[in-house]
Amino acid sequence: MKWFNLKNYSFLFVVALAVAACSSDDGPSIDTTPADIRITFAKPAGYSGELTLTDIKLTLTDINTGKETPFNAPVAEDMAVTLKSVAGGYYRISATGKMGYRNSDLVEKTVDVAAYSDGTVLSRENAVVSLALQVSSQPDPDPEDIAYRGFVMAEIFCAGTANAQGGYYYADKYFVIYNNTDHVLYADSLVIAESDFLTTMKQDYKPNIMDTDMAVAAMYMIPGSGRDVPVQPGGKLLIVDNALNHTVANPNSWDMTTADYEWYDESTNPQFTDIDNPKVPNLEKIYCSTLTLWSPHTQGFKSYALARMHTDKKTFLVDYIYDYAYHLTGQTGEADMTGTSYRLPNSWILDAVNMSTKAGFQWIVTSPALDRGFTYNSEFNWDDSRFGKSVRRKVVAMDGSRAILADTNNSTEDFEPRVKADPFHVFGMKK
Repeated sequence: MKWFNLKNYSFLFVVALAVAACSSDDGPSIDTTPADIRITFAKPAGYSGELTLTDIKLTLTDINTGKETPFNAPVAEDMAVTLKSVAGGYYRISATGKMGYRNSDLVEKTVDVAAYSDGTVLSRENAVVSLALQVSSQPDPDPEDIAYRGFVMAEIFCAGTANAQGGYYYADKYFVIYNNTDHVLYADSLVIAESDFLTTMKQDYKPNIMDTDMAVAAMYMIPGSGRDVPVQPGGKLLIVDNALNHTVANPNSWDMTTADYEWYDESTNPQFTDIDNPKVPNLEKIYCSTLTLWSPHTQGFKSYALARMHTDKKTFLVDYIYDYAYHLTGQTGEADMTGTSYRLPNSWILDAVNMSTKAGFQWIVTSPALDRGFTYNSEFNWDDSRFGKSVRRKVVAMDGSRAILADTNNSTEDFEPRVKADPFHVFGMKK
Protein backbone atom coordinates (compact mmCIF):
# COMPACT_ATOMS: atom_id res chain seq x y z
CA MET A 1 0.00 0.00 0.00
CA LYS A 2 2.46 2.54 -1.23
CA TRP A 3 0.05 5.45 -0.98
CA PHE A 4 0.42 5.47 2.75
CA ASN A 5 3.44 6.74 4.58
CA LEU A 6 3.31 4.14 7.35
CA LYS A 7 5.57 6.18 9.61
CA ASN A 8 3.31 9.24 9.59
CA TYR A 9 -0.05 7.65 8.97
CA SER A 10 -0.04 4.43 10.97
CA PHE A 11 -3.48 5.19 12.42
CA LEU A 12 -4.96 5.74 8.99
CA PHE A 13 -3.37 2.46 7.86
CA VAL A 14 -5.11 0.54 10.65
CA VAL A 15 -8.42 2.19 9.83
CA ALA A 16 -7.99 1.34 6.16
CA LEU A 17 -7.36 -2.32 6.99
CA ALA A 18 -10.49 -2.44 9.13
CA VAL A 19 -12.60 -0.96 6.35
CA ALA A 20 -11.07 -3.29 3.75
CA ALA A 21 -11.97 -6.27 5.92
CA CYS A 22 -15.63 -5.29 5.66
CA SER A 23 -15.75 -5.07 1.89
CA SER A 24 -13.27 -5.96 -0.84
CA ASP A 25 -14.78 -3.15 -2.92
CA ASP A 26 -13.60 -0.46 -0.53
CA GLY A 27 -9.86 -0.95 -1.02
CA PRO A 28 -7.50 1.24 -3.02
CA SER A 29 -8.33 2.06 -6.57
CA ILE A 30 -6.62 -0.02 -9.23
CA ASP A 31 -5.82 1.18 -12.72
CA THR A 32 -8.14 -0.96 -14.85
CA THR A 33 -6.52 -0.04 -18.15
CA PRO A 34 -5.80 -3.27 -20.07
CA ALA A 35 -2.13 -4.25 -20.04
CA ASP A 36 0.11 -7.12 -21.07
CA ILE A 37 0.91 -9.23 -17.99
CA ARG A 38 4.07 -11.29 -17.81
CA ILE A 39 3.98 -14.32 -15.50
CA THR A 40 7.23 -16.12 -14.71
CA PHE A 41 7.52 -19.55 -13.13
CA ALA A 42 10.15 -20.41 -10.53
CA LYS A 43 11.60 -23.93 -10.62
CA PRO A 44 10.08 -26.38 -8.11
CA ALA A 45 12.23 -27.51 -5.20
CA GLY A 46 14.55 -30.39 -6.04
CA TYR A 47 14.68 -29.71 -9.79
CA SER A 48 17.60 -28.07 -11.53
CA GLY A 49 19.11 -27.95 -14.95
CA GLU A 50 17.17 -27.30 -18.11
CA LEU A 51 13.41 -27.58 -17.66
CA THR A 52 10.64 -27.26 -20.20
CA LEU A 53 7.06 -26.21 -19.60
CA THR A 54 4.23 -27.28 -21.90
CA ASP A 55 0.44 -27.36 -21.94
CA ILE A 56 0.23 -24.37 -19.59
CA LYS A 57 -3.37 -23.47 -18.76
CA LEU A 58 -3.89 -20.27 -16.80
CA THR A 59 -7.05 -19.00 -15.19
CA LEU A 60 -7.49 -15.50 -13.80
CA THR A 61 -10.37 -15.12 -11.37
CA ASP A 62 -11.50 -11.61 -10.53
CA ILE A 63 -11.83 -11.79 -6.75
CA ASN A 64 -14.44 -9.02 -6.59
CA THR A 65 -16.74 -10.35 -9.32
CA GLY A 66 -15.87 -14.05 -9.45
CA LYS A 67 -15.44 -13.89 -13.23
CA GLU A 68 -13.00 -16.50 -14.55
CA THR A 69 -10.89 -15.88 -17.66
CA PRO A 70 -8.95 -18.85 -19.09
CA PHE A 71 -5.72 -18.48 -21.07
CA ASN A 72 -3.75 -20.97 -23.15
CA ALA A 73 -0.50 -19.10 -23.51
CA PRO A 74 2.76 -20.24 -25.14
CA VAL A 75 5.77 -20.57 -22.83
CA ALA A 76 8.95 -18.63 -23.59
CA GLU A 77 12.41 -20.11 -23.14
CA ASP A 78 12.79 -18.36 -19.78
CA MET A 79 9.70 -20.20 -18.40
CA ALA A 80 7.43 -17.21 -18.71
CA VAL A 81 4.10 -16.49 -20.39
CA THR A 82 2.61 -13.21 -21.52
CA LEU A 83 -1.11 -12.57 -21.19
CA LYS A 84 -2.38 -9.95 -23.61
CA SER A 85 -4.71 -7.09 -22.70
CA VAL A 86 -5.61 -8.04 -19.14
CA ALA A 87 -7.88 -5.50 -17.45
CA GLY A 88 -6.29 -4.21 -14.25
CA GLY A 89 -7.75 -5.76 -11.10
CA TYR A 90 -7.34 -8.01 -8.10
CA TYR A 91 -7.01 -11.60 -9.30
CA ARG A 92 -6.55 -15.16 -8.13
CA ILE A 93 -4.12 -16.89 -10.49
CA SER A 94 -4.18 -20.63 -11.11
CA ALA A 95 -1.91 -22.49 -13.52
CA THR A 96 -1.46 -26.13 -14.50
CA GLY A 97 0.82 -27.79 -17.01
CA LYS A 98 3.56 -30.32 -17.62
CA MET A 99 7.26 -30.01 -16.92
CA GLY A 100 9.98 -31.93 -18.72
CA TYR A 101 13.27 -32.68 -16.97
CA ARG A 102 16.12 -35.16 -16.86
CA ASN A 103 16.51 -37.46 -13.86
CA SER A 104 19.80 -38.50 -12.27
CA ASP A 105 20.27 -41.11 -15.01
CA LEU A 106 19.79 -38.38 -17.66
CA VAL A 107 16.52 -39.97 -18.74
CA GLU A 108 13.91 -37.50 -19.92
CA LYS A 109 10.83 -37.47 -17.70
CA THR A 110 7.60 -35.50 -17.44
CA VAL A 111 5.59 -34.54 -14.33
CA ASP A 112 2.44 -32.50 -13.78
CA VAL A 113 3.01 -29.09 -12.23
CA ALA A 114 0.78 -26.41 -10.77
CA ALA A 115 1.07 -22.90 -9.39
CA TYR A 116 -1.28 -20.36 -7.84
CA SER A 117 -1.65 -17.04 -6.12
CA ASP A 118 -4.54 -16.41 -3.72
CA GLY A 119 -4.66 -12.69 -4.52
CA THR A 120 -2.51 -10.48 -6.74
CA VAL A 121 -3.00 -7.00 -8.17
CA LEU A 122 -2.43 -6.99 -11.93
CA SER A 123 -2.05 -3.62 -13.61
CA ARG A 124 0.26 -1.54 -15.76
CA GLU A 125 2.24 -0.77 -12.56
CA ASN A 126 2.36 -4.44 -11.55
CA ALA A 127 2.75 -6.18 -14.89
CA VAL A 128 5.29 -8.86 -13.88
CA VAL A 129 4.32 -11.65 -11.44
CA SER A 130 6.39 -14.64 -10.31
CA LEU A 131 4.71 -17.93 -9.32
CA ALA A 132 6.42 -20.90 -7.68
CA LEU A 133 5.84 -24.19 -9.47
CA GLN A 134 4.90 -27.24 -7.44
CA VAL A 135 4.99 -30.81 -8.69
CA SER A 136 1.45 -32.20 -8.53
CA SER A 137 2.18 -35.79 -9.59
CA GLN A 138 4.59 -38.46 -8.46
CA PRO A 139 7.76 -38.53 -10.55
CA ASP A 140 9.07 -41.73 -12.09
CA PRO A 141 6.04 -43.95 -11.45
CA ASP A 142 6.37 -47.71 -11.51
CA PRO A 143 4.92 -48.73 -14.89
CA GLU A 144 2.89 -51.43 -13.14
CA ASP A 145 1.24 -48.78 -10.96
CA ILE A 146 0.71 -46.10 -13.58
CA ALA A 147 -3.06 -46.60 -13.48
CA TYR A 148 -3.03 -45.92 -9.73
CA ARG A 149 -0.66 -42.97 -9.56
CA GLY A 150 -2.47 -39.83 -8.55
CA PHE A 151 -4.12 -41.13 -5.41
CA VAL A 152 -3.02 -39.14 -2.35
CA MET A 153 -3.92 -39.05 1.32
CA ALA A 154 -5.74 -35.74 1.45
CA GLU A 155 -6.54 -35.67 5.17
CA ILE A 156 -5.46 -37.70 8.19
CA PHE A 157 -7.34 -37.45 11.48
CA CYS A 158 -5.80 -39.53 14.22
CA ALA A 159 -6.20 -37.33 17.31
CA GLY A 160 -9.82 -38.00 18.25
CA THR A 161 -12.23 -35.42 19.66
CA ALA A 162 -12.84 -33.88 23.07
CA ASN A 163 -16.29 -34.27 24.61
CA ALA A 164 -18.36 -31.86 26.65
CA GLN A 165 -17.35 -33.52 29.92
CA GLY A 166 -13.68 -32.83 29.37
CA GLY A 167 -12.94 -36.40 28.30
CA TYR A 168 -11.73 -37.71 25.00
CA TYR A 169 -13.30 -39.75 22.24
CA TYR A 170 -11.20 -41.91 19.90
CA ALA A 171 -13.68 -43.87 17.74
CA ASP A 172 -14.02 -41.22 15.01
CA LYS A 173 -10.57 -41.33 13.40
CA TYR A 174 -10.46 -41.26 9.61
CA PHE A 175 -8.47 -40.98 6.37
CA VAL A 176 -9.51 -39.19 3.18
CA ILE A 177 -8.10 -40.57 -0.07
CA TYR A 178 -8.29 -38.22 -3.07
CA ASN A 179 -7.98 -38.66 -6.85
CA ASN A 180 -5.54 -35.88 -7.75
CA THR A 181 -5.74 -36.46 -11.51
CA ASP A 182 -7.99 -35.45 -14.40
CA HIS A 183 -9.08 -39.02 -15.12
CA VAL A 184 -10.85 -41.90 -13.37
CA LEU A 185 -8.70 -44.01 -11.03
CA TYR A 186 -9.60 -47.34 -9.44
CA ALA A 187 -9.01 -47.87 -5.73
CA ASP A 188 -9.14 -51.66 -5.75
CA SER A 189 -6.27 -53.15 -3.69
CA LEU A 190 -5.19 -49.81 -2.24
CA VAL A 191 -3.65 -50.21 1.21
CA ILE A 192 -3.48 -47.80 4.13
CA ALA A 193 -0.40 -48.65 6.20
CA GLU A 194 0.93 -47.33 9.50
CA SER A 195 4.65 -47.32 10.27
CA ASP A 196 6.13 -49.60 12.88
CA PHE A 197 8.76 -47.05 13.90
CA LEU A 198 8.12 -43.79 15.72
CA THR A 199 9.14 -40.45 14.26
CA THR A 200 9.75 -39.23 17.83
CA MET A 201 12.29 -41.94 18.73
CA LYS A 202 15.25 -42.46 16.42
CA GLN A 203 16.94 -45.85 16.63
CA ASP A 204 19.65 -47.58 14.63
CA TYR A 205 17.56 -50.44 13.29
CA LYS A 206 19.49 -53.27 11.65
CA PRO A 207 19.14 -54.20 8.91
CA ASN A 208 18.27 -50.73 7.68
CA ILE A 209 15.73 -51.22 4.89
CA MET A 210 14.42 -47.69 4.42
CA ASP A 211 15.96 -47.24 0.98
CA THR A 212 13.87 -50.14 -0.31
CA ASP A 213 11.03 -50.77 2.16
CA MET A 214 8.88 -49.23 4.89
CA ALA A 215 8.52 -51.12 8.18
CA VAL A 216 4.80 -51.29 8.93
CA ALA A 217 2.71 -52.28 11.93
CA ALA A 218 -0.72 -52.16 10.29
CA MET A 219 -2.09 -52.67 6.77
CA TYR A 220 -5.74 -52.51 5.66
CA MET A 221 -6.81 -52.91 2.03
CA ILE A 222 -9.73 -51.78 -0.11
CA PRO A 223 -11.17 -54.99 -1.62
CA GLY A 224 -11.89 -55.33 -5.31
CA SER A 225 -10.98 -57.20 -8.45
CA GLY A 226 -9.46 -54.26 -10.34
CA ARG A 227 -12.27 -51.98 -11.50
CA ASP A 228 -14.84 -52.32 -8.74
CA VAL A 229 -14.03 -49.02 -7.00
CA PRO A 230 -13.88 -46.13 -9.50
CA VAL A 231 -12.98 -42.69 -8.14
CA GLN A 232 -13.76 -39.72 -10.35
CA PRO A 233 -11.29 -36.87 -10.97
CA GLY A 234 -11.28 -34.78 -7.81
CA GLY A 235 -13.29 -37.51 -6.10
CA LYS A 236 -12.48 -38.94 -2.68
CA LEU A 237 -13.02 -41.88 -0.38
CA LEU A 238 -13.75 -41.49 3.33
CA ILE A 239 -12.31 -44.37 5.34
CA VAL A 240 -13.21 -44.42 9.03
CA ASP A 241 -12.54 -46.39 12.17
CA ASN A 242 -16.25 -46.87 12.89
CA ALA A 243 -19.01 -45.91 10.47
CA LEU A 244 -21.32 -44.71 13.26
CA ASN A 245 -23.24 -41.57 14.08
CA HIS A 246 -20.66 -40.42 16.60
CA THR A 247 -22.67 -37.34 17.55
CA VAL A 248 -24.85 -39.61 19.72
CA ALA A 249 -21.87 -40.31 21.98
CA ASN A 250 -20.07 -37.01 21.40
CA PRO A 251 -21.77 -33.90 19.95
CA ASN A 252 -18.31 -32.61 18.94
CA SER A 253 -17.91 -35.48 16.47
CA TRP A 254 -19.64 -36.39 13.18
CA ASP A 255 -22.21 -38.71 11.67
CA MET A 256 -20.02 -41.13 9.70
CA THR A 257 -22.68 -43.57 8.62
CA THR A 258 -22.16 -42.44 5.00
CA ALA A 259 -18.46 -43.33 4.96
CA ASP A 260 -17.17 -45.31 2.01
CA TYR A 261 -15.29 -47.88 4.11
CA GLU A 262 -14.50 -48.72 7.71
CA TRP A 263 -11.80 -50.90 9.19
CA TYR A 264 -12.99 -53.66 11.50
CA ASP A 265 -10.99 -55.78 13.93
CA GLU A 266 -11.93 -59.06 15.55
CA SER A 267 -10.40 -58.58 18.98
CA THR A 268 -9.03 -61.42 21.09
CA ASN A 269 -9.89 -59.46 24.23
CA PRO A 270 -13.62 -59.35 25.14
CA GLN A 271 -13.04 -56.06 26.96
CA PHE A 272 -12.06 -54.39 23.68
CA THR A 273 -14.47 -55.20 20.89
CA ASP A 274 -15.13 -53.44 17.60
CA ILE A 275 -18.48 -52.33 16.19
CA ASP A 276 -19.39 -53.22 12.62
CA ASN A 277 -21.83 -51.21 10.51
CA PRO A 278 -23.16 -53.80 8.05
CA LYS A 279 -24.21 -51.06 5.62
CA VAL A 280 -20.63 -49.86 5.13
CA PRO A 281 -18.08 -52.23 3.56
CA ASN A 282 -15.06 -53.25 5.60
CA LEU A 283 -11.45 -52.97 4.56
CA GLU A 284 -9.62 -56.28 4.31
CA LYS A 285 -7.20 -56.61 7.18
CA ILE A 286 -3.79 -57.64 5.87
CA TYR A 287 -1.87 -57.29 9.12
CA CYS A 288 -1.94 -55.47 12.44
CA SER A 289 0.49 -55.81 15.33
CA THR A 290 -2.23 -55.40 17.96
CA LEU A 291 -4.42 -58.30 19.01
CA THR A 292 -7.29 -55.97 19.86
CA LEU A 293 -8.22 -52.86 17.87
CA TRP A 294 -6.13 -50.70 15.56
CA SER A 295 -6.33 -47.01 16.32
CA PRO A 296 -3.94 -44.61 14.54
CA HIS A 297 -1.57 -42.97 17.00
CA THR A 298 -3.50 -40.15 18.70
CA GLN A 299 -0.47 -37.87 19.11
CA GLY A 300 0.78 -38.46 15.59
CA PHE A 301 3.99 -40.34 16.46
CA LYS A 302 3.71 -42.56 13.39
CA SER A 303 3.72 -42.19 9.63
CA TYR A 304 1.30 -43.42 6.97
CA ALA A 305 1.50 -44.75 3.45
CA LEU A 306 -0.95 -45.36 0.65
CA ALA A 307 0.17 -48.32 -1.44
CA ARG A 308 -1.07 -50.92 -3.90
CA MET A 309 -0.81 -54.59 -3.05
CA HIS A 310 1.21 -56.56 -5.58
CA THR A 311 0.49 -59.97 -4.11
CA ASP A 312 -2.12 -61.83 -2.09
CA LYS A 313 -2.40 -61.66 1.68
CA LYS A 314 -1.13 -65.19 2.29
CA THR A 315 2.01 -64.66 0.24
CA PHE A 316 2.66 -61.27 1.81
CA LEU A 317 2.49 -62.63 5.36
CA VAL A 318 5.08 -65.27 4.51
CA ASP A 319 7.50 -63.46 2.21
CA TYR A 320 7.62 -59.94 3.63
CA ILE A 321 8.48 -60.47 7.29
CA TYR A 322 11.02 -57.99 8.64
CA ASP A 323 13.08 -58.98 11.67
CA TYR A 324 15.23 -56.22 13.13
CA ALA A 325 17.49 -55.43 16.07
CA TYR A 326 18.60 -52.22 17.79
CA HIS A 327 20.34 -51.01 20.92
CA LEU A 328 17.96 -49.07 23.15
CA THR A 329 19.40 -46.40 25.41
CA GLY A 330 17.10 -44.75 27.94
CA GLN A 331 17.00 -43.00 31.29
CA THR A 332 16.81 -46.30 33.13
CA GLY A 333 19.60 -48.08 31.26
CA GLU A 334 20.50 -49.86 28.04
CA ALA A 335 19.35 -53.03 26.35
CA ASP A 336 19.67 -54.93 23.10
CA MET A 337 16.24 -55.17 21.52
CA THR A 338 14.66 -57.10 18.70
CA GLY A 339 11.41 -56.72 16.85
CA THR A 340 9.33 -58.14 14.02
CA SER A 341 7.07 -56.33 11.59
CA TYR A 342 6.43 -56.39 7.86
CA ARG A 343 8.22 -54.59 5.05
CA LEU A 344 6.15 -52.70 2.51
CA PRO A 345 8.24 -52.20 -0.67
CA ASN A 346 8.78 -48.56 -1.56
CA SER A 347 7.96 -49.43 -5.17
CA TRP A 348 4.40 -50.26 -4.05
CA ILE A 349 3.89 -46.96 -2.23
CA LEU A 350 1.89 -44.27 -4.03
CA ASP A 351 1.96 -41.67 -1.26
CA ALA A 352 3.62 -41.32 2.14
CA VAL A 353 3.02 -38.88 4.99
CA ASN A 354 5.36 -38.62 7.97
CA MET A 355 3.72 -37.32 11.14
CA SER A 356 5.15 -36.28 14.49
CA THR A 357 4.72 -33.70 17.20
CA LYS A 358 6.16 -30.35 16.24
CA ALA A 359 8.54 -30.29 19.22
CA GLY A 360 9.34 -34.00 19.40
CA PHE A 361 10.27 -34.80 15.80
CA GLN A 362 13.54 -36.75 15.46
CA TRP A 363 13.49 -38.38 12.03
CA ILE A 364 11.35 -39.51 9.13
CA VAL A 365 10.70 -43.25 9.01
CA THR A 366 10.32 -43.53 5.23
CA SER A 367 12.77 -43.10 2.42
CA PRO A 368 13.19 -39.38 1.66
CA ALA A 369 12.33 -40.29 -1.92
CA LEU A 370 8.78 -40.89 -0.62
CA ASP A 371 8.59 -38.01 1.84
CA ARG A 372 11.27 -35.47 2.77
CA GLY A 373 9.39 -33.73 5.59
CA PHE A 374 6.70 -34.18 8.24
CA THR A 375 3.45 -32.65 9.45
CA TYR A 376 1.75 -32.63 12.82
CA ASN A 377 -1.49 -32.33 14.77
CA SER A 378 0.25 -31.97 18.17
CA GLU A 379 2.60 -29.19 19.20
CA PHE A 380 4.19 -31.39 21.89
CA ASN A 381 3.64 -34.67 23.77
CA TRP A 382 0.21 -34.92 25.39
CA ASP A 383 -0.91 -31.69 23.81
CA ASP A 384 -4.63 -31.49 24.66
CA SER A 385 -5.20 -28.93 21.92
CA ARG A 386 -4.68 -31.68 19.34
CA PHE A 387 -8.21 -33.02 19.76
CA GLY A 388 -10.39 -32.17 16.79
CA LYS A 389 -7.30 -31.27 14.72
CA SER A 390 -6.19 -33.02 11.55
CA VAL A 391 -3.57 -32.55 8.85
CA ARG A 392 -4.91 -31.60 5.43
CA ARG A 393 -3.23 -31.36 2.04
CA LYS A 394 -2.98 -27.91 0.47
CA VAL A 395 -4.74 -26.87 -2.73
CA VAL A 396 -2.20 -25.60 -5.27
CA ALA A 397 -4.48 -24.89 -8.22
CA MET A 398 -7.95 -25.36 -9.66
CA ASP A 399 -8.84 -27.07 -12.92
CA GLY A 400 -12.40 -25.84 -13.25
CA SER A 401 -14.14 -27.14 -10.13
CA ARG A 402 -11.46 -29.80 -9.50
CA ALA A 403 -8.90 -28.97 -6.85
CA ILE A 404 -5.30 -29.97 -7.50
CA LEU A 405 -3.57 -30.85 -4.25
CA ALA A 406 0.09 -30.39 -3.42
CA ASP A 407 2.19 -33.51 -3.88
CA THR A 408 5.87 -32.64 -3.81
CA ASN A 409 6.87 -35.60 -1.60
CA ASN A 410 7.46 -33.16 1.26
CA SER A 411 4.74 -33.25 3.91
CA THR A 412 6.08 -30.08 5.52
CA GLU A 413 5.24 -28.19 2.34
CA ASP A 414 2.23 -30.22 1.18
CA PHE A 415 0.11 -30.18 4.35
CA GLU A 416 -1.60 -27.68 6.58
CA PRO A 417 -0.95 -28.88 10.13
CA ARG A 418 -3.49 -28.64 12.95
CA VAL A 419 -6.53 -27.69 10.87
CA LYS A 420 -10.04 -28.13 12.20
CA ALA A 421 -10.92 -31.69 11.26
CA ASP A 422 -13.81 -32.23 8.86
CA PRO A 423 -14.31 -35.62 7.17
CA PHE A 424 -16.61 -33.94 4.64
CA HIS A 425 -14.34 -31.04 3.76
CA VAL A 426 -14.70 -29.82 0.17
CA PHE A 427 -11.33 -29.08 -1.41
CA GLY A 428 -11.19 -25.90 -3.43
CA MET A 429 -9.70 -22.45 -3.59
CA LYS A 430 -11.05 -19.86 -1.20
CA LYS A 431 -13.78 -17.74 -2.69
